This record gives sequence, C-alpha cells and structure tokens, in this order.
Amino acid sequence: MTFERRDFLKLGTVGMAAAMATPAFAFNDDSAAKGKGSLRGDCSWIRLEGQLKAGHMIIEARSFDEGKDRTVIMHSKLDSVDLYSGMFSHDLESSIFAVFRDNDHSTSLVVSNTDDAKIGRLLVWNDSAAPGVFAIDKEKFMDSENLNASLHNPQGATVVDVLGKRKPPAFTWRELEAVFGDDLALNEFMRGRKSHHAGGVQEFACRFVSIVPGSTVALLWQAR
Repeated sequence: MTFERRDFLKLGTVGMAAAMATPAFAFNDDSAAKGKGSLRGDCSWIRLEGQLKAGHMIIEARSFDEGKDRTVIMHSKLDSVDLYSGMFSHDLESSIFAVFRDNDHSTSLVVSNTDDAKIGRLLVWNDSAAPGVFAIDKEKFMDSENLNASLHNPQGATVVDVLGKRKPPAFTWRELEAVFGDDLALNEFMRGRKSHHAGGVQEFACRFVSIVPGSTVALLWQAR
C-alpha cells in the first residue's frame, strides 16, 4: 500500500464568502454504520460521519490552497469527545506546522527537512511546556512508524512525547481510510489529485502528522 496525499480543493470567491457566512461546525447525534459524506458546494468545507471501533465519528473540515502552501482545519467529535486538527504546509510539505487538541489540552509541532535528505527535524511541545527538538531518521520512521525508535543520534531525551495531557480516543489513520477513504464526497472535495511526492522518505512529514494520536489529517492523503 502506498501512502499518497490528497490535494486540497481550491477555494473560490463564492466559496469564501459562503464559508464566512456559514456557521462553521454543527454536530448532531445521527448514527451511521458506514462512512458517508456530504459536500457543501457553495463553500470550502465538507462533513463526514462514520462508525469507528471507538465510537461514532463526525468530521468537518475546511481547506485553503495558495500556491505551494496549504492549510486545513478539522473539527471532529467522536462520541462525546471534541477533537481538533489544524495544519499549515509550506512549500509542498518541506515544512509543516500542526496543532492537535482534545480535552482542553494541545500538542503543537513543526516538522521540516534538513540539509540531509534522509533526516527530518521535529520541534514539539505540549500545552505551554518547553519544546523538544529531535532529529528523525526518515527511512526508519517510514518503515516502522515508531517515532522513538527512529531518533537519529539522540542528544539527551530519547522519548518523544506527542501526547502530553491529551486523551484522544484510540483510532489510526488506517481506520480513518477504511471508513472514509472511498467516500465520493471526499474524493470530489479533494478532487482525487495525487501527492506531489512519489513516495518513500519524501512523504515523511505527511505520514508523521497522520500518526499523531487524535490526528484526523490522514484523510488529506490517499492510501492506494
């Protein structure tokens, strides 16, 4: 299975006006056995809902595209737990800033390239704590998705905390793909465009922000 990024839907003038005038996120208690989605044609956001192992998930997302930069904001509810995933990608994922929040606590991180194409840089902090800086072996991480086992020449801390005081329900990017990945509304929203990257270590940053506990951004990429 190759992990490919869904491209973002470009936002038109009419869509922006409607998005600003429309209440952002409204959840309800409707149940669903399978993932289903509805595309709001007059604005830049989509609503998805489906049944995960941990409970009923509702996701509402906005996306914006400007040149090589992209932004996504996702508000979700899994049963009674509110989840937030926000991400800004600069220059075709060469640098990514992301924030994940639940239960009034947050994890913030920056993932970027280094002069060595096989090594990535990670800056991470939880709530207002001091940040940690780490070098990550991209190949090891892509093979294992084990962050601590992928540290490159660790100096000091050998455990990367991307959870902090958050307590998100348990689900994975693979489960999100299984439930929502083939949704027609989602495919139309993302226009089915493939990643700029061919795979491997080039997708390190995208994969990393998708495996953070409580992250829903995996739905911006495509598993084929």
